[in-house]
Amino acid sequence: LGEGDRFGMDMKLYGIPYRITSGVKEFEEDRLIAWAHAGGHRWRWTVEPDGDGSRVTETFDLSTARPPVKPGLRLMGYPARHRPNVARSVANVRDHFSA
Repeated sequence: LGEGDRFGMDMKLYGIPYRITSGVKEFEEDRLIAWAHAGGHRWRWTVEPDGDGSRVTETFDLSTARPPVKPGLRLMGYPARHRPNVARSVANVRDHFSA
């Protein structure tokens, strides 16, 4: 996986399943991955050494969203509405690598 690569994911929104394709925008092996889909808004995961483990940070960047997408997401309550999803994602990564 590297910058410019594409990948797909199965998702759900309001309980409705869909599939989305995203493109990798930034990549540093074992340190950083950022991606965006057609809407333009970006997700970024950074991994930093922290003692015997790692600190993982997820960022949801609405500033990169395309003009028709950004107002729609704001009307739906994002980015504040996304906070529980971010916390759950980071916890899932922690649990996966702690096992």
